[in-house]
Amino acid sequence: MVVHKKVLSTPKPTRKEILTLRLLIGLGLLALSQFVWWFFLPGHIGHPLLYGLLTFSLLFKLGRMLHEWYHYFSIQVPEHRGLTRHYSVDVLSTACPGEPIDMIATTLEAVQAITYPHTTYLCDEGDDPALKAICKRLGVIHVTRQEKIDAKAGNINNALQQATGEICVILDPDHIPVPQFLDRVLPYFEDEQIGYVQVVQAYYNQHESLVACGVAEQTYNFYGPMMMSMGHYGTAQAIGANCTFRRAALDSIGGHAPGLTEDMHTAMRLHAHGWKSVYVPEVLSHGLVPATMAAYYKQQVKWARGAFDLLFYVYPRLFSRFTWQQKLHYFTAPLYYLFGIVGIIDLFVPAASLVMGEYPWTVNLGQFLLRFLPLFALSLLIRQYAQRWLLEEHEKGFHILGGLLRVGTWWIYTLGFIYTIFRVNVPYIPTPKKDQPQNHVKLCLPNLIGAIVSLGVIVYASHHYGLLTKLWVDAVKLRDLPEFYSYATFMAGFACLNAFVLGFNVLLGQEKFLAAAYRFMQGNYPVKAWLQGLGKGVWQTQHTVYRLLAQHRFFMLLPLLGTTVFLVFSNDSFYPARQTRKESIQARLMKNPFMNGVYVSQASIKAFSQHSSGAGVKLDPSITLISLHQPGITDSLEPFPAGQIRFITRQGAYPLLTWNLRLAEGSPYNEPKPQSLVKAITEGRFDNYLRGYAAQIKAHSSPVFIRLLPGVVPAHAAATGPDRGSPDEFIGAWRYVVTFFRQQGVTNVRWVWSPSTDTDIKQYYPGSDYVDWIGVSCLNYGEASVDGEWHSFRALYEPFRSQIFWHKDSKIRTKPVIITELGSTSYGGDGTLWITDALGQLTDYPEIRSVVFYATDRDAHWPTAWRPSPTTQYISWDTKPLGERLVEFHQHPEDSLVNNRDVISSY
Repeated sequence: MVVHKKVLSTPKPTRKEILTLRLLIGLGLLALSQFVWWFFLPGHIGHPLLYGLLTFSLLFKLGRMLHEWYHYFSIQVPEHRGLTRHYSVDVLSTACPGEPIDMIATTLEAVQAITYPHTTYLCDEGDDPALKAICKRLGVIHVTRQEKIDAKAGNINNALQQATGEICVILDPDHIPVPQFLDRVLPYFEDEQIGYVQVVQAYYNQHESLVACGVAEQTYNFYGPMMMSMGHYGTAQAIGANCTFRRAALDSIGGHAPGLTEDMHTAMRLHAHGWKSVYVPEVLSHGLVPATMAAYYKQQVKWARGAFDLLFYVYPRLFSRFTWQQKLHYFTAPLYYLFGIVGIIDLFVPAASLVMGEYPWTVNLGQFLLRFLPLFALSLLIRQYAQRWLLEEHEKGFHILGGLLRVGTWWIYTLGFIYTIFRVNVPYIPTPKKDQPQNHVKLCLPNLIGAIVSLGVIVYASHHYGLLTKLWVDAVKLRDLPEFYSYATFMAGFACLNAFVLGFNVLLGQEKFLAAAYRFMQGNYPVKAWLQGLGKGVWQTQHTVYRLLAQHRFFMLLPLLGTTVFLVFSNDSFYPARQTRKESIQARLMKNPFMNGVYVSQASIKAFSQHSSGAGVKLDPSITLISLHQPGITDSLEPFPAGQIRFITRQGAYPLLTWNLRLAEGSPYNEPKPQSLVKAITEGRFDNYLRGYAAQIKAHSSPVFIRLLPGVVPAHAAATGPDRGSPDEFIGAWRYVVTFFRQQGVTNVRWVWSPSTDTDIKQYYPGSDYVDWIGVSCLNYGEASVDGEWHSFRALYEPFRSQIFWHKDSKIRTKPVIITELGSTSYGGDGTLWITDALGQLTDYPEIRSVVFYATDRDAHWPTAWRPSPTTQYISWDTKPLGERLVEFHQHPEDSLVNNRDVISSY
């Protein structure tokens, strides 16, 4: 045990230091505001329950961050004046049965060594003869009681009936004061309004175990810069281990307030009665921190239960008597223990997301990092800079161990919350001071179960969705990884992190095992030397980074530079409507590195192709895909659009042929009329037609996209109909056609599977060996839609995207996506602006490699009976003018064309 006799004092902050810290906090608020604004964009909402839970967790953590910054904003050191009068002082320490007698004796000896005249009392709950003898030897007044009520507070109040001093010091039996203790705190009582003076709580056993180190790390910033600001705000927290009270103040509230957190309760009542408090950032005593998992958990469940009790039942009664700073302080301080509920959420959300196949939050991970990293970096800089006001060198650093230990305490904090709600009594048990190391298997069960569940959902997701398989495919490059795949990988990574943190806490609880491992390593010199080197390297790295962040002015420029770069590069996202309106759709199309397409009616293409064999007709250079529809089957191959396809190819584009294979009236294939078209296909009923069709496609040689059977799975079909067939029948028909073409030697077809609804993806997907592209139709009908609502592109696309991602065939997520129909009406909104916004959102979905604008004025397929007017026959798509501009007659057909064949060749 090391006992410090030197007073450690915090230097007064300079004006420059305060301004620097406030500048960092200002930049942090800027980064925080942009992140929160972006988080709550309506298009980012995923599964409602998971999104709500994620929102609560995020807002809680951001709230704790603001709480910390608020307590960094007004750091101050109170001016120390000389003492001008004499005070009578009582020093009270407590003793409970089971506490180490040698520890109590050491504290009493140190108390008696305090140089300022005082009277010492030992409040002994056990009336221990050995302690009586020690008190007699040291000249300490021994006090006990028969009626043991109100735990520690009652024990102190019993002694106060005998004590007569103007000032009362409360010291825990493990806290060893320096001789100058009273000399440093008494001058502040010359202000008659001061009710109590609090000093730093420091420790001398923080290196006793990993648990002790972690618990100590949780307190450093609180007892350093945060409490320094509390002193300025008039909310300095009374800590029962080493607090000095004015006796008149205690008497005014009836003595020490009872409760599991009696010190906080006492402070609340004193502040409510108008007494002021002072925080002196000096280390005037050193005590013990819990060194075992059992001791730590006992302390935390007691504090959590007590803090929630004060919030729920005491705070409302005293609310009107607090200053606004005190109202804020006594509301937010107990909320720390909501980390238990938040811990459950953090465990549940990634696990539920992976099992349910739902997104809690639909965002691009690259955009998330762009917005979150400035906030994270500034938060780190603010905390590290504030650590210049920590007193002891070992207190500075990243406090990783303390953070890991806090996360593993989720179930303890939750118990405290539940006990408060149901008014379950928790006995006041002093924090064990000399617990012996044990292997705490039962205490670690909640964390062990949480770790197993987290790993289990990762295994489940890997098996069911092929997550890990995809990541390790050599042919896949990170830049080609579909964004929705990255998102699930992120969820799996989050679950893996949870498993690691909880598993680490389980390991911390196996104290005998760790002690045995430590003894083994101490006896093995190479291992010992390696571990000592590793520990020294970690410590030096931590503190080197701290010094760079906290002391060197150059690094203060980093947040300025980072925030500026962020604002520049996120400008489009900050002002999406303003930015996208400035840029024409044509210009944005030219910038897109994927295939741009447009739907043009077959009649228009046919007219173009017959106009001087295409002379004088030219596609816009940005267009590389033309979509057209193939009519139903007749008794000949005449409907095959050979001329139109040749024309499209000559223009430097590729044809996207929507091939419905529907029976036309009068077709010989209609006699006798089959009950199921898809079943008739697999029975070989149309083999002659398919053979001729395949021959023409093969003769064409250039790539042709075929969107096969998109109408066979109609959106309105609630049950199996004559076209739809069962899932097995549809899949069989699709595979039959694809296999038939391959048997005919056709290699230039790109098969596009286009489900009508997102729910069809699960049952009707033909298989990754039979599909090259996934086609998704995104048409906003506005008031004409089934629900009569206006739908954004994101709202239309995300359900398909989610189903694709969670499909059991993991290879489906490697397929590129083509938006086979992109368009909007103006029925209930601005269709042109809808297109503009949709183009701006495409960058969030890297799996989309092609977009086809639905430009037609002959669409009579209304989804409902709604019409803008009784005479309206066709749907008015706002992409129609766009199509007319993209496919025009030009006077100079010899102008060069721009092709984009690299996209085709890669698939």
